Amino acid sequence: MKKIVLVEDDSFMSGILAKHLIGEGFAVVLMTDGDQAFDHIVAEQPSIVLLDIILPGRSGFDILQKLKQDESTKSIPVLILSNLGSKEEIQRGIDLGAEGYLVKANSTVEEITGKVQEILNRSISH
Repeated sequence: MKKIVLVEDDSFMSGILAKHLIGEGFAVVLMTDGDQAFDHIVAEQPSIVLLDIILPGRSGFDILQKLKQDESTKSIPVLILSNLGSKEEIQRGIDLGAEGYLVKANSTVEEITGKVQEILNRSISH
């Protein structure tokens, strides 16, 4: 079973998304705090990380940068899910190593799940 770490402090959003992903056959670990997320991701070694940017503690950009610099986590794909949607923020996420960047307000749970599947299929074929 593929494991997803979902780092999202909006409990409504994470609840809907987690329920949908579990329905699609994923194991989902929810994190709401940026400070704890990195250590948790290292411990869990998930198939993919879904990462919000605005979090209590450490920002998603900081977590992403740290994940990509760490030997044990640099190959884990990260999909950013954020309400920050400027070109600069999206570019920053991609530059830091994210596999994709979805703006929550413009994305349905089906689109998010589809993007997760696409990224996982891509990383398997490499």
